Amino acid sequence: MTDATAAGTIYDLGYQHYEGERLGRANAIRTLAAYSLRSAFGLGRGERAKFVPVLMGLFCFIPVIGQMVMANAAGDPSRINFAQQTQFTNLFLILFAAAQAPELIVVDKQLGVLGLYLSRSLRSTDYAFAKWAAMVGAMLFYTLLPQLILFAGSLLLADAPWHAFTETWRTLGPILGTSVVISCYLATVGLALGSLAARKGYASASVIAFFLMTPVLSAIAMTLLPHDIMRYGILGNPIEAMSGFARWAFNVKPLVSRRFPLAAPRFGVEYFYPLIITTVVAAGLLTYRFRRSDI
Repeated sequence: MTDATAAGTIYDLGYQHYEGERLGRANAIRTLAAYSLRSAFGLGRGERAKFVPVLMGLFCFIPVIGQMVMANAAGDPSRINFAQQTQFTNLFLILFAAAQAPELIVVDKQLGVLGLYLSRSLRSTDYAFAKWAAMVGAMLFYTLLPQLILFAGSLLLADAPWHAFTETWRTLGPILGTSVVISCYLATVGLALGSLAARKGYASASVIAFFLMTPVLSAIAMTLLPHDIMRYGILGNPIEAMSGFARWAFNVKPLVSRRFPLAAPRFGVEYFYPLIITTVVAAGLLTYRFRRSDI
């Protein structure tokens, strides 16, 4: 018998320590946030992933063009209504949050890559913060940018743009404030509810259910509460809270309800409280969810 011929060769290459630059946690958070922001817009994915972001863009930017065309036809830049833009797009913003927030979180759990993210410099809270920052950035694209275009359009339609700017530049404060508050609110709620589900369909359904059930509960509360406090029930309706907050920020008087005259939304800054409280609670839920070891 002949000796067996070696089928291969083993090379002892050894292991060497990495001596290059270590970018650390901050770079990991920025990289994950940038990648997640691209995912929110469907970039780097198939055509179906871009359908919702593109449709959302049409719903948010076409009203801007419509307002500018009507203001130009009337020759009156004051016809541009920033609060109306917010009220018109609230429902579409909710649908965007329901569709895209699970895309940022649930997909990672389904693919089993969450453990890989957390095996290095990223912590669970860093992961949650990067996803939150990406979702807020995506929401701001649909809330802040249309308002800035409206503001620029109102200046261009004026006879004296610089004079119009000196008269209306303070509007930039409410524009930035309402856009940031609403974006943070929807992004945090969407991510928090999405983190509880194991599949994208369930996550999207939970977000939609939240924004469908809370107005119903708010309406029930308005009918059951005593007349002197029944109007406070409207604060439990997230759509009314966002619209009311925008009206208050832009100093627009609300319409009086004929059905509930005593429950007319005669609030101002009070609309801000349910938004910020819900955002803080949702942020706590999101942080707690990703601090658990069994996600």
